[in-house]
Amino acid sequence: MSREPVHCLAFDFGAGSGRAMLGRLTTAGLTLEEVHRFDTATVVDDDGQTCWDLDALYGGLEAGLRAAQALGPVQAIGIDSWGVDFGLFDADGDVLAPPLHYRNGHGSRGLARGVLSLDEMHRRTGAQRLELNTVFQLIDLAARRPERLAAADSLLLMADLFSAWLTGERHSEYTLATTTGLFDTVRGDWHYDLIDELGLPRQLFRTVVAPGDICGVLRSALRAADGYATPVVAVGAHDTASAVAGLDLAADDAFLILGSWSLLGVETATPTRDARTLAHGFGNEGGVCGTHRLITNINGLYLIQVLREAWGRRHGEGPAFSAITAEARAARSAGLPVSMRIDPTDRRFFAPDDMMAAIDDFCDGRGQARPATLGEYALAIYRGLADQIAAGVGTLEHVFGHRVGAIHVSGGGSQDPLLCECIVEASGKPLRHGHVEASAYGNVLMQLIALGAADDLAAARALLRGPRLRRRA
Repeated sequence: MSREPVHCLAFDFGAGSGRAMLGRLTTAGLTLEEVHRFDTATVVDDDGQTCWDLDALYGGLEAGLRAAQALGPVQAIGIDSWGVDFGLFDADGDVLAPPLHYRNGHGSRGLARGVLSLDEMHRRTGAQRLELNTVFQLIDLAARRPERLAAADSLLLMADLFSAWLTGERHSEYTLATTTGLFDTVRGDWHYDLIDELGLPRQLFRTVVAPGDICGVLRSALRAADGYATPVVAVGAHDTASAVAGLDLAADDAFLILGSWSLLGVETATPTRDARTLAHGFGNEGGVCGTHRLITNINGLYLIQVLREAWGRRHGEGPAFSAITAEARAARSAGLPVSMRIDPTDRRFFAPDDMMAAIDDFCDGRGQARPATLGEYALAIYRGLADQIAAGVGTLEHVFGHRVGAIHVSGGGSQDPLLCECIVEASGKPLRHGHVEASAYGNVLMQLIALGAADDLAAARALLRGPRLRRRA
Protein backbone atom coordinates (compact mmCIF):
# COMPACT_ATOMS: atom_id res chain seq x y z
CA MET A 1 0.00 0.00 0.00
CA SER A 2 1.38 3.40 -0.94
CA ARG A 3 1.64 6.06 1.70
CA GLU A 4 2.64 9.69 1.41
CA PRO A 5 5.53 10.41 3.80
CA VAL A 6 4.49 12.14 7.02
CA HIS A 7 7.10 14.17 8.91
CA CYS A 8 6.50 14.96 12.60
CA LEU A 9 8.86 16.94 14.81
CA ALA A 10 9.02 15.84 18.45
CA PHE A 11 10.65 18.05 21.06
CA ASP A 12 11.52 15.90 24.07
CA PHE A 13 12.74 17.90 27.07
CA GLY A 14 14.52 16.06 29.86
CA ALA A 15 16.11 17.39 33.02
CA GLY A 16 19.59 17.17 31.48
CA SER A 17 19.04 17.83 27.79
CA GLY A 18 16.46 18.52 25.13
CA ARG A 19 16.17 16.74 21.81
CA ALA A 20 14.56 17.63 18.51
CA MET A 21 13.59 14.32 16.92
CA LEU A 22 12.19 14.07 13.41
CA GLY A 23 9.76 11.20 12.91
CA ARG A 24 9.19 9.96 9.37
CA LEU A 25 6.34 7.62 8.48
CA THR A 26 6.68 6.04 5.03
CA THR A 27 5.70 2.77 3.39
CA ALA A 28 8.90 1.33 4.91
CA GLY A 29 7.73 2.14 8.44
CA LEU A 30 8.45 4.69 11.14
CA THR A 31 11.93 6.09 11.71
CA LEU A 32 13.20 8.63 14.19
CA GLU A 33 16.16 10.91 13.61
CA GLU A 34 17.82 13.21 16.11
CA VAL A 35 18.32 16.55 14.35
CA HIS A 36 19.36 18.69 17.31
CA ARG A 37 20.32 18.28 20.97
CA PHE A 38 20.81 21.00 23.55
CA ASP A 39 21.35 21.38 27.28
CA THR A 40 18.42 22.18 29.55
CA ALA A 41 20.42 24.85 31.35
CA THR A 42 19.73 26.45 34.71
CA VAL A 43 20.42 29.90 36.16
CA VAL A 44 20.25 31.42 39.65
CA ASP A 45 17.85 34.35 40.03
CA ASP A 46 18.12 37.46 42.22
CA ASP A 47 16.58 35.57 45.15
CA GLY A 48 19.23 32.84 44.94
CA GLN A 49 16.73 30.33 43.55
CA THR A 50 17.71 27.72 40.94
CA CYS A 51 15.66 28.32 37.77
CA TRP A 52 15.43 27.03 34.24
CA ASP A 53 17.18 29.23 31.67
CA LEU A 54 14.26 30.11 29.40
CA ASP A 55 16.39 31.98 26.86
CA ALA A 56 18.57 28.89 26.38
CA LEU A 57 15.53 26.62 26.16
CA TYR A 58 13.80 28.85 23.61
CA GLY A 59 17.06 28.94 21.65
CA GLY A 60 17.17 25.15 21.62
CA LEU A 61 13.58 25.04 20.40
CA GLU A 62 14.25 27.40 17.52
CA ALA A 63 17.50 25.69 16.53
CA GLY A 64 15.78 22.30 16.49
CA LEU A 65 12.89 23.70 14.48
CA ARG A 66 15.22 25.23 11.88
CA ALA A 67 17.23 22.01 11.64
CA ALA A 68 14.07 20.03 10.92
CA GLN A 69 12.70 22.58 8.45
CA ALA A 70 15.97 22.42 6.52
CA LEU A 71 15.26 18.74 5.83
CA GLY A 72 11.84 19.32 4.28
CA PRO A 73 8.21 20.07 5.16
CA VAL A 74 7.12 19.36 8.75
CA GLN A 75 3.45 18.33 9.00
CA ALA A 76 3.14 18.61 12.81
CA ILE A 77 5.04 19.47 15.98
CA GLY A 78 4.65 18.09 19.51
CA ILE A 79 6.39 18.88 22.79
CA ASP A 80 6.84 16.81 25.94
CA SER A 81 8.72 17.72 29.12
CA TRP A 82 9.08 16.92 32.79
CA GLY A 83 6.11 17.74 35.00
CA VAL A 84 5.37 19.96 38.04
CA ASP A 85 7.48 23.04 37.10
CA PHE A 86 5.73 26.06 35.63
CA GLY A 87 5.97 29.61 34.38
CA LEU A 88 3.63 32.47 35.27
CA PHE A 89 2.44 34.81 32.50
CA ASP A 90 1.08 38.31 32.75
CA ALA A 91 -1.90 39.55 30.72
CA ASP A 92 0.39 40.55 27.84
CA GLY A 93 1.72 37.01 27.50
CA ASP A 94 5.12 37.71 29.03
CA VAL A 95 6.72 35.32 31.54
CA LEU A 96 7.01 37.07 34.90
CA ALA A 97 10.11 35.21 36.09
CA PRO A 98 12.19 32.17 35.12
CA PRO A 99 10.49 28.90 36.16
CA LEU A 100 11.96 27.41 39.32
CA HIS A 101 13.70 24.01 39.17
CA TYR A 102 11.89 21.21 41.03
CA ARG A 103 15.07 20.40 43.00
CA ASN A 104 15.31 24.00 44.21
CA GLY A 105 13.63 23.15 47.53
CA HIS A 106 10.64 25.48 47.32
CA GLY A 107 8.22 22.54 47.17
CA SER A 108 9.60 21.31 50.50
CA ARG A 109 9.18 24.79 51.93
CA GLY A 110 5.61 24.89 50.68
CA LEU A 111 4.79 21.58 52.32
CA ALA A 112 6.45 22.69 55.56
CA ARG A 113 4.12 25.71 55.76
CA GLY A 114 1.38 23.31 56.86
CA VAL A 115 -1.32 24.60 54.52
CA LEU A 116 -1.86 21.22 52.84
CA SER A 117 -0.55 17.77 53.72
CA LEU A 118 0.68 15.17 51.27
CA ASP A 119 -2.04 12.77 52.39
CA GLU A 120 -4.84 15.32 51.94
CA MET A 121 -3.53 16.33 48.52
CA HIS A 122 -3.54 12.67 47.45
CA ARG A 123 -6.98 11.93 48.89
CA ARG A 124 -8.50 14.84 46.99
CA THR A 125 -6.67 14.64 43.66
CA GLY A 126 -5.18 11.15 43.37
CA ALA A 127 -1.75 12.58 42.51
CA GLN A 128 1.45 11.06 43.83
CA ARG A 129 2.47 12.19 47.31
CA LEU A 130 5.44 14.29 46.19
CA GLU A 131 6.53 17.49 47.90
CA LEU A 132 7.82 18.82 44.58
CA ASN A 133 4.29 18.88 43.12
CA THR A 134 3.14 22.19 41.67
CA VAL A 135 0.67 22.79 44.50
CA PHE A 136 3.44 22.96 47.11
CA GLN A 137 5.57 25.15 44.86
CA LEU A 138 2.61 27.56 44.61
CA ILE A 139 2.01 27.54 48.37
CA ASP A 140 5.60 28.63 48.89
CA LEU A 141 5.37 31.27 46.16
CA ALA A 142 2.15 32.70 47.62
CA ALA A 143 3.90 33.17 50.97
CA ARG A 144 7.27 34.33 49.64
CA ARG A 145 6.37 36.42 46.57
CA PRO A 146 2.62 37.20 46.74
CA GLU A 147 3.02 40.16 44.38
CA ARG A 148 4.23 37.83 41.63
CA LEU A 149 1.22 35.58 42.00
CA ALA A 150 -1.11 38.60 42.06
CA ALA A 151 0.36 39.87 38.78
CA ALA A 152 -0.11 36.54 37.00
CA ASP A 153 -2.78 35.96 34.39
CA SER A 154 -2.03 32.30 33.69
CA LEU A 155 0.12 29.38 34.74
CA LEU A 156 1.65 27.01 32.20
CA LEU A 157 3.70 23.91 32.88
CA MET A 158 6.90 23.54 30.92
CA ALA A 159 5.77 21.81 27.71
CA ASP A 160 2.69 24.07 27.61
CA LEU A 161 4.98 27.07 28.06
CA PHE A 162 7.10 25.97 25.08
CA SER A 163 3.97 25.33 23.02
CA ALA A 164 2.77 28.86 23.82
CA TRP A 165 6.12 30.24 22.62
CA LEU A 166 5.66 28.42 19.31
CA THR A 167 2.00 29.35 18.79
CA GLY A 168 1.05 32.32 20.97
CA GLU A 169 -1.81 30.21 22.40
CA ARG A 170 -2.01 29.27 26.09
CA HIS A 171 -3.55 25.94 27.08
CA SER A 172 -3.02 23.30 29.77
CA GLU A 173 -2.37 19.78 28.49
CA TYR A 174 -4.13 17.02 30.42
CA THR A 175 -1.24 14.66 31.28
CA LEU A 176 0.88 17.54 32.57
CA ALA A 177 -2.02 18.90 34.61
CA THR A 178 -2.28 15.59 36.48
CA THR A 179 1.22 16.12 37.93
CA THR A 180 0.26 19.33 39.74
CA GLY A 181 -1.65 18.06 42.78
CA LEU A 182 -4.42 20.48 41.74
CA PHE A 183 -6.20 18.28 39.20
CA ASP A 184 -8.91 15.77 40.08
CA THR A 185 -7.79 12.61 38.29
CA VAL A 186 -11.17 10.93 38.82
CA ARG A 187 -13.35 13.83 37.60
CA GLY A 188 -10.87 14.85 34.89
CA ASP A 189 -10.66 18.60 35.51
CA TRP A 190 -9.00 21.15 37.75
CA HIS A 191 -9.95 20.73 41.40
CA TYR A 192 -11.43 24.21 41.74
CA ASP A 193 -12.62 23.66 45.32
CA LEU A 194 -9.04 22.96 46.41
CA ILE A 195 -7.75 25.86 44.31
CA ASP A 196 -10.23 28.21 46.04
CA GLU A 197 -9.39 26.90 49.51
CA LEU A 198 -5.71 27.60 48.89
CA GLY A 199 -6.50 31.15 47.78
CA LEU A 200 -5.08 30.62 44.29
CA PRO A 201 -6.63 32.66 41.46
CA ARG A 202 -8.82 30.46 39.26
CA GLN A 203 -7.78 32.28 36.09
CA LEU A 204 -4.28 30.85 36.41
CA PHE A 205 -5.55 27.45 35.34
CA ARG A 206 -6.19 27.35 31.63
CA THR A 207 -8.60 25.21 29.62
CA VAL A 208 -7.39 21.62 29.53
CA VAL A 209 -6.66 20.09 26.12
CA ALA A 210 -6.38 16.35 25.52
CA PRO A 211 -3.52 14.49 23.85
CA GLY A 212 -4.25 14.48 20.15
CA ASP A 213 -5.88 17.92 20.11
CA ILE A 214 -4.48 20.66 17.87
CA CYS A 215 -3.54 23.46 20.25
CA GLY A 216 -2.38 26.07 17.73
CA VAL A 217 -0.26 26.66 14.65
CA LEU A 218 3.31 27.83 14.32
CA ARG A 219 3.47 31.63 14.51
CA SER A 220 4.56 33.36 11.35
CA ALA A 221 8.05 34.35 12.55
CA LEU A 222 8.94 30.67 13.02
CA ARG A 223 7.52 29.25 9.79
CA ALA A 224 9.62 27.85 6.98
CA ALA A 225 10.14 29.78 3.76
CA ASP A 226 6.95 28.31 2.26
CA GLY A 227 4.91 29.95 5.06
CA TYR A 228 3.11 26.73 6.04
CA ALA A 229 1.27 27.13 9.38
CA THR A 230 2.42 23.86 10.92
CA PRO A 231 -0.06 22.59 13.53
CA VAL A 232 1.25 22.12 17.07
CA VAL A 233 -0.32 19.01 18.61
CA ALA A 234 -1.01 18.47 22.29
CA VAL A 235 0.77 15.14 22.68
CA GLY A 236 1.27 13.37 26.00
CA ALA A 237 3.02 16.54 27.14
CA HIS A 238 4.29 14.95 30.34
CA ASP A 239 7.35 13.02 29.19
CA THR A 240 6.30 9.94 31.17
CA ALA A 241 2.96 9.90 29.35
CA SER A 242 4.77 10.06 26.01
CA ALA A 243 7.28 7.42 27.10
CA VAL A 244 4.56 4.95 28.06
CA ALA A 245 2.66 5.71 24.84
CA GLY A 246 5.89 4.88 23.02
CA LEU A 247 6.13 1.37 24.48
CA ASP A 248 4.49 -1.63 22.84
CA LEU A 249 3.27 -2.94 26.20
CA ALA A 250 2.04 -6.48 26.76
CA ALA A 251 -0.97 -6.92 29.02
CA ASP A 252 1.12 -8.05 32.00
CA ASP A 253 4.03 -5.64 31.55
CA ALA A 254 5.00 -3.09 34.14
CA PHE A 255 6.76 -0.10 32.63
CA LEU A 256 10.01 1.31 33.97
CA ILE A 257 11.41 4.56 32.58
CA LEU A 258 15.04 4.88 33.67
CA GLY A 259 16.30 8.43 33.54
CA SER A 260 16.95 11.13 36.12
CA TRP A 261 14.02 9.48 37.89
CA SER A 262 12.99 5.83 37.87
CA LEU A 263 9.29 5.79 36.98
CA LEU A 264 7.56 2.48 37.66
CA GLY A 265 3.95 1.52 37.11
CA VAL A 266 1.27 -0.08 35.01
CA GLU A 267 -1.10 1.30 32.39
CA THR A 268 -4.74 1.13 33.49
CA ALA A 269 -8.19 1.93 32.13
CA THR A 270 -9.30 3.85 35.25
CA PRO A 271 -7.50 5.71 38.04
CA THR A 272 -6.91 4.01 41.41
CA ARG A 273 -7.36 6.25 44.45
CA ASP A 274 -7.87 4.51 47.75
CA ALA A 275 -6.16 3.51 51.01
CA ARG A 276 -3.67 1.36 49.08
CA THR A 277 -2.31 4.22 46.98
CA LEU A 278 -2.12 6.40 50.06
CA ALA A 279 -0.24 3.79 52.10
CA HIS A 280 2.19 2.62 49.44
CA GLY A 281 3.29 5.81 47.71
CA PHE A 282 1.59 5.24 44.38
CA GLY A 283 -0.49 7.80 42.55
CA ASN A 284 -2.33 8.44 39.33
CA GLU A 285 -1.25 10.27 36.23
CA GLY A 286 -3.23 10.77 33.07
CA GLY A 287 -2.20 8.97 29.91
CA VAL A 288 -3.05 9.31 26.25
CA CYS A 289 -6.18 8.03 24.50
CA GLY A 290 -8.16 7.50 27.70
CA THR A 291 -5.47 5.56 29.56
CA HIS A 292 -4.18 6.16 33.09
CA ARG A 293 -0.99 5.25 34.90
CA LEU A 294 -0.75 3.80 38.40
CA ILE A 295 2.77 5.00 39.11
CA THR A 296 5.46 5.67 41.66
CA ASN A 297 8.53 7.90 41.38
CA ILE A 298 11.83 6.46 42.56
CA ASN A 299 15.08 8.38 42.58
CA GLY A 300 17.13 7.56 39.48
CA LEU A 301 20.33 8.10 37.57
CA TYR A 302 20.47 11.65 38.82
CA LEU A 303 22.32 10.01 41.74
CA ILE A 304 25.05 8.73 39.42
CA GLN A 305 25.27 12.17 37.80
CA VAL A 306 25.86 13.93 41.12
CA LEU A 307 28.29 11.17 42.18
CA ARG A 308 30.28 11.87 39.03
CA GLU A 309 30.31 15.59 39.83
CA ALA A 310 31.41 14.98 43.44
CA TRP A 311 34.20 12.63 42.35
CA GLY A 312 35.35 15.15 39.77
CA ARG A 313 35.55 17.95 42.34
CA ARG A 314 37.76 15.81 44.56
CA HIS A 315 39.93 14.26 41.87
CA GLY A 316 40.08 16.99 39.22
CA GLU A 317 37.96 15.41 36.51
CA GLY A 318 34.63 13.63 36.33
CA PRO A 319 34.94 10.10 34.88
CA ALA A 320 32.91 8.95 31.89
CA PHE A 321 29.67 7.21 32.80
CA SER A 322 30.94 4.03 31.12
CA ALA A 323 33.97 4.13 33.43
CA ILE A 324 31.72 4.47 36.48
CA THR A 325 29.72 1.42 35.39
CA ALA A 326 32.92 -0.56 34.75
CA GLU A 327 34.25 0.27 38.21
CA ALA A 328 30.93 -0.66 39.82
CA ARG A 329 31.02 -4.01 38.04
CA ALA A 330 34.56 -4.56 39.28
CA ALA A 331 33.45 -3.79 42.83
CA ARG A 332 30.69 -6.35 42.55
CA SER A 333 33.08 -8.96 41.16
CA ALA A 334 35.45 -8.24 44.05
CA GLY A 335 32.70 -9.21 46.49
CA LEU A 336 31.54 -5.89 47.89
CA PRO A 337 29.34 -6.83 50.89
CA VAL A 338 25.66 -7.04 50.01
CA SER A 339 24.91 -4.64 52.86
CA MET A 340 26.67 -1.88 50.93
CA ARG A 341 23.63 -0.14 49.44
CA ILE A 342 21.71 3.06 49.93
CA ASP A 343 18.03 3.82 50.38
CA PRO A 344 17.22 6.18 47.48
CA THR A 345 14.15 7.48 49.33
CA ASP A 346 16.30 8.95 52.10
CA ARG A 347 16.07 12.76 52.09
CA ARG A 348 19.84 13.03 51.93
CA PHE A 349 19.65 11.91 48.31
CA PHE A 350 17.05 14.35 46.97
CA ALA A 351 19.46 17.18 46.10
CA PRO A 352 22.83 16.47 47.76
CA ASP A 353 25.62 19.03 47.55
CA ASP A 354 28.13 16.16 47.66
CA MET A 355 26.90 12.68 46.81
CA MET A 356 29.89 10.93 48.34
CA ALA A 357 29.43 12.82 51.61
CA ALA A 358 25.71 11.99 51.57
CA ILE A 359 26.46 8.27 51.13
CA ASP A 360 29.12 8.41 53.87
CA ASP A 361 26.62 10.06 56.22
CA PHE A 362 23.98 7.46 55.33
CA CYS A 363 26.38 4.59 56.02
CA ASP A 364 27.50 6.13 59.32
CA GLY A 365 23.89 6.37 60.39
CA ARG A 366 23.36 2.69 59.63
CA GLY A 367 26.56 1.60 61.34
CA GLN A 368 27.97 0.13 58.13
CA ALA A 369 31.30 0.64 56.42
CA ARG A 370 31.68 3.51 53.98
CA PRO A 371 32.49 2.84 50.31
CA ALA A 372 36.16 3.29 49.51
CA THR A 373 36.25 3.56 45.71
CA LEU A 374 34.23 5.16 42.94
CA GLY A 375 32.96 1.72 41.93
CA GLU A 376 31.78 0.97 45.47
CA TYR A 377 29.89 4.26 45.70
CA ALA A 378 28.25 3.58 42.34
CA LEU A 379 27.35 -0.01 43.19
CA ALA A 380 25.73 1.13 46.44
CA ILE A 381 23.54 3.42 44.31
CA TYR A 382 22.73 0.73 41.74
CA ARG A 383 21.77 -1.76 44.43
CA GLY A 384 19.59 0.79 46.22
CA LEU A 385 17.75 1.74 43.04
CA ALA A 386 17.21 -1.93 42.15
CA ASP A 387 15.87 -2.64 45.65
CA GLN A 388 13.32 0.15 45.38
CA ILE A 389 12.23 -0.93 41.90
CA ALA A 390 11.82 -4.52 43.08
CA ALA A 391 9.79 -3.36 46.08
CA GLY A 392 7.55 -1.37 43.75
CA VAL A 393 6.98 -4.39 41.52
CA GLY A 394 6.08 -6.41 44.60
CA THR A 395 3.56 -3.76 45.64
CA LEU A 396 1.97 -3.75 42.18
CA GLU A 397 1.50 -7.51 42.41
CA HIS A 398 0.67 -8.16 46.03
CA VAL A 399 -1.17 -4.96 46.98
CA PHE A 400 -2.82 -3.84 43.75
CA GLY A 401 -3.25 -7.28 42.17
CA HIS A 402 -1.47 -6.51 38.88
CA ARG A 403 0.43 -9.61 37.79
CA VAL A 404 3.78 -8.52 36.37
CA GLY A 405 5.16 -10.93 33.80
CA ALA A 406 8.00 -8.65 32.71
CA ILE A 407 9.34 -5.17 33.28
CA HIS A 408 9.28 -3.15 30.06
CA VAL A 409 12.24 -0.81 30.42
CA SER A 410 13.21 2.26 28.42
CA GLY A 411 15.06 5.54 28.85
CA GLY A 412 18.77 6.21 28.95
CA GLY A 413 19.32 3.96 31.98
CA SER A 414 18.05 0.95 30.03
CA GLN A 415 21.40 1.04 28.22
CA ASP A 416 23.29 0.46 31.47
CA PRO A 417 23.78 -3.31 31.60
CA LEU A 418 24.86 -3.39 35.24
CA LEU A 419 21.81 -1.47 36.43
CA CYS A 420 19.59 -3.80 34.42
CA GLU A 421 21.31 -6.86 35.90
CA CYS A 422 20.79 -5.50 39.41
CA ILE A 423 17.08 -4.94 38.68
CA VAL A 424 16.64 -8.50 37.41
CA GLU A 425 18.46 -9.91 40.45
CA ALA A 426 16.41 -7.85 42.91
CA SER A 427 12.99 -8.30 41.28
CA GLY A 428 13.22 -11.79 39.82
CA LYS A 429 11.49 -10.44 36.70
CA PRO A 430 12.76 -10.51 33.12
CA LEU A 431 13.27 -7.21 31.33
CA ARG A 432 11.79 -6.30 27.96
CA HIS A 433 13.71 -3.49 26.34
CA GLY A 434 11.71 -0.78 24.61
CA HIS A 435 13.14 2.10 22.63
CA VAL A 436 15.61 4.27 24.51
CA GLU A 437 13.87 7.30 22.99
CA ALA A 438 10.40 6.10 24.01
CA SER A 439 9.24 9.62 24.92
CA ALA A 440 10.05 10.91 21.44
CA TYR A 441 8.34 7.92 19.82
CA GLY A 442 5.22 8.37 21.95
CA ASN A 443 5.23 12.07 21.07
CA VAL A 444 5.35 11.24 17.34
CA LEU A 445 2.65 8.58 17.66
CA MET A 446 0.18 11.09 19.09
CA GLN A 447 0.98 13.49 16.26
CA LEU A 448 0.25 10.73 13.77
CA ILE A 449 -3.10 10.05 15.44
CA ALA A 450 -3.93 13.78 15.34
CA LEU A 451 -3.08 13.88 11.63
CA GLY A 452 -5.20 10.80 10.89
CA ALA A 453 -2.17 8.72 9.89
CA ALA A 454 -2.95 6.21 12.67
CA ASP A 455 -6.47 5.33 13.82
CA ASP A 456 -5.83 4.82 17.53
CA LEU A 457 -3.16 4.02 20.11
CA ALA A 458 -3.06 0.32 19.27
CA ALA A 459 -2.52 1.04 15.58
CA ALA A 460 0.10 3.66 16.39
CA ARG A 461 1.99 1.32 18.73
CA ALA A 462 2.03 -1.33 16.00
CA LEU A 463 4.32 1.04 14.09
CA LEU A 464 6.94 0.59 16.83
CA ARG A 465 7.68 -2.99 15.85
CA GLY A 466 10.01 -2.07 13.02
CA PRO A 467 11.48 1.47 13.40
CA ARG A 468 15.12 2.40 13.77
CA LEU A 469 16.70 5.42 15.38
CA ARG A 470 19.18 7.44 13.38
CA ARG A 471 21.40 10.26 14.56
CA ARG A 472 22.83 12.93 12.35
CA ALA A 473 26.61 13.18 12.27
